[in-house]
Amino acid sequence: MKKIIIIVSVIILVLLGAVLIDLRFFNQPEQIACTMEAKLCPDGSAVGRTGPNCEFAACPVEALCEGGPCPSPNDGILPFDSGVFGVVTLGPTCPVMQNPPNPQCVDKPYATNIQVIAVGIPSSSPFATIESDQQGKYKITLPPGEYALQPVGGNVMPRCETKQITIEPSKIIEVNLSCDTGIR
Repeated sequence: MKKIIIIVSVIILVLLGAVLIDLRFFNQPEQIACTMEAKLCPDGSAVGRTGPNCEFAACPVEALCEGGPCPSPNDGILPFDSGVFGVVTLGPTCPVMQNPPNPQCVDKPYATNIQVIAVGIPSSSPFATIESDQQGKYKITLPPGEYALQPVGGNVMPRCETKQITIEPSKIIEVNLSCDTGIR
C-alpha cells in the first residue's frame, strides 16, 4: 500500500513538474525586434520604430495634432507661413559696467543650437533644432501653436534663457534670446 502511494505521489509530482515547465518555457510571448529604419517627416526630422508592433513614432507635426483635428497639407498650412526669427546674444562681455556704456562691452552675437519644444505635448523631446549663425541670427517656420525656445549654452556657462512663445497662423514673430556669460 505504501508503495502505491509513493508511486502515485511520484507520478503526480512528475506531471505537475511537466505542466510548470510547459507554462514557463513554452508559452512565452514571441519577442519582436524592430528594424532600425527611420521615417522622414514633412518638417525634415526623422522618427524611428517603437512599441510592441514596431510602428513608426508620430512625426512632430502629427504629435501636435493628437487629440484634435489636424490640418492636412491641402488646407494651405504646409509649407508653414508662420514662425519665429531673432538674434541670440551673449553678455555681459566686460567685468564692470560703465556709464556711459563702453561700446567694446555690448552683448555679442552667439552662434549656438536652439531647441524648439512644443508645449503641452507628452513628448519632451525637441520639436525642432536650429542653429543661429555667426551673427546670432536664426529663423524657423513653424505651425501655429505654443512653443518654448531654448538656446543651448555650455556645461555651466553661458546660461541661456528659455522663452515661451505663441505662433499664430500666417504670422512670423521676432523673439530675441540672451545668454548670460556669468561675468560680473
